[in-house]
Amino acid sequence: MNTTITDTYEIAMGRWSRRLSRSFLDFVAAPSCGSLVDVGCGTGSLTLAAANRYPDARVVGIDLIPDYLTDALREEASNEEASNIELKTGDALSLPFEENSFDTAFSQLLINDLEDPEKAVAEMVRVTKPNGKIAASVWDRSGGLTFIRLFLDAAAILGGLEGEKLREEVFDVPYQDEDDLYDLWSDAGLGDIETATLAVRMDFIDFDDYWQSLMGAHSLIRNFFNRQYADTAYEIQQATRLAYLGGKTDGRRSLVASAMAVRGVVPA
Repeated sequence: MNTTITDTYEIAMGRWSRRLSRSFLDFVAAPSCGSLVDVGCGTGSLTLAAANRYPDARVVGIDLIPDYLTDALREEASNEEASNIELKTGDALSLPFEENSFDTAFSQLLINDLEDPEKAVAEMVRVTKPNGKIAASVWDRSGGLTFIRLFLDAAAILGGLEGEKLREEVFDVPYQDEDDLYDLWSDAGLGDIETATLAVRMDFIDFDDYWQSLMGAHSLIRNFFNRQYADTAYEIQQATRLAYLGGKTDGRRSLVASAMAVRGVVPA
């Protein structure tokens, strides 16, 4: 069976983003009716969660990568429990909607991966009605993604300068803390701004499950590991394994992951 981009995302991050969706929607506190847009919806975990939570609302999911908007997602979006979903292909930096089209715009795990986060926020503001809500969440990469840090610390120690550079590149992204997110929302002209840290549990069956998820979670990590000489790659994997095991036998582990969230209100 061929592994698709959607399969890779599901193994690596999709199962955790679904858990985060529940907490994020609690934080967003969108109206139970009206129109909502999920910007950068990916494989649709947040879109589907919003549609199920707000059955009387119109929920639009938009993503730049058509492969994420799979037939399976479209089928689930068309069933009776989530028939209020629309899926579109489009760019977060140039949303294909008129001004004041939505009551709420939100984005999960996208903002600090964009080349121009400010433009994306401005677009969400543009398409949202006055007094509507704008919200986003991002992984707390440097302090809140334990499962990635287990590997990156081993890579920095055993992989020399390249490993140190990888750790810096993965963690050194825009809007790394709640203050930065607050300022981004404030600079966009939003009011009533609030931030929060949301936590989820990342459960792994064993080290092999963890490793498969890790290698699919981030292309920089996968590409770095595949470039290493066999001996170095083995040492890094074994060091990561020891960190995962924590002195116990192999088996299930539950690692906490945290995300930072921000929300604000479009001025009237």
